[in-house]
Amino acid sequence: MSLRTIVALAVLAVLSPAAWAQGYPSRPVRVIVTFPPGGTPDIYGRVMSAELQKIWNQSVVVENRTGAGGTIGTDYVAKAAPDGYTLLFAADATITIAPHLYSKLPYDPVRDLAPIVNVTAGPFVLMANPAFAPNNVKELIALVQSQPGKVSYASSGAGGQQHLAMEYIRTMAGSMDMIHVPYKGFGQGIADVLANQVPLIFGGITASIQLTKSGKLKALAVTGPKRAKALPNVPAVAETLPGFDITAWYGFLAPAGTPREIVKKIHDDSVAVIKRPDFIERLDRDGIDPVGNTPEEFAAQIKTDLAHWAKIVKAAGAKLD
Repeated sequence: MSLRTIVALAVLAVLSPAAWAQGYPSRPVRVIVTFPPGGTPDIYGRVMSAELQKIWNQSVVVENRTGAGGTIGTDYVAKAAPDGYTLLFAADATITIAPHLYSKLPYDPVRDLAPIVNVTAGPFVLMANPAFAPNNVKELIALVQSQPGKVSYASSGAGGQQHLAMEYIRTMAGSMDMIHVPYKGFGQGIADVLANQVPLIFGGITASIQLTKSGKLKALAVTGPKRAKALPNVPAVAETLPGFDITAWYGFLAPAGTPREIVKKIHDDSVAVIKRPDFIERLDRDGIDPVGNTPEEFAAQIKTDLAHWAKIVKAAGAKLD
C-alpha cells in the first residue's frame, strides 16, 4: 500500500464521522413517543419534533407506540438501527423505573440506549379534595398515623410514579398505613377525587396548576427538591421529609451505537430549541423547567435515577410481572 493511499485512508477515517453528521438527516426521522396523544410526553415530543423539522428542513414524524407502561415503544427504539433515524422521546418512568418493576424487561436502558439530551423536568403535585382536612404533608402524616388503615389515595395504576411517590412518603415518614386505590389512568382517578370518593392523588404539575388554581382541588405539596416557580406558595415534601425528591423528566435517546457525531448534532440542535425564550416561556406556563444537559450528564443522571428508584420500588414491594 502506497504512502498516498495510507494518508488518504487516514483522512477519510477522520472525516467520515463529521461527514455523517453534516449530511444528517438526509431522510425523514421518526420520533417514538411511548404514551398516548395529549399527555405531557406527547405534547413536548411533538413540540420538539416540529422545531427540529424546521432546523433540519427534513420531516420529523412523531409516532405513538404505547402499551405496557411505555416499555413496548422503548424496546422498539432499543432494537432499531443505530443511524439516528429512529429516536425515542422518553418519559423517565420507562428508563429508570420499569427495570425495577419488570423481571424480564426486553431492553437494558443503559446498555441498549444512547442518551442525547434531557429536555424538561418537573415535579408532581400532591392534591386533595377541598373537604379533606390536612393542608400539608405534616398534617397528612399526623392524620394517617392517628387513623391507620382508613385514609385512601388514588393513583393512575400500580407501580406508576403517583403510586410510588406516596409509597416514598410512607417509607420516609415511618408508620403510615394507607389504602392504595389504583385506577386505569389519571383521568379516572382524578374524577373520583373531584367527587370526594377518594381524598388524595398525585398529578403532573401542568394539570395540577389548572385544578388547584380553579379551586377544584387543593395542593398539599410538590415533589421536587424545592418549591415550584409556578406554585410558589405550595411547600415541597422535602420541607417536611428532607431529601425527598421525585421529578419527572422527558428527553431524547437513540439506539446504542448511534454515531457520536449524530448524537451531538441532535443534542446541539435540541439545546438551541430549549434555550429559546418562547420555549422557556411555554415551559414556565406549564410549570416545567428546561434542562438541556450534555449526553454524558444525561447518562450519569439516568444511572443515578436508576439507583434512586431501585430503593423506592423495593420499599413499596411493587412488581408488574
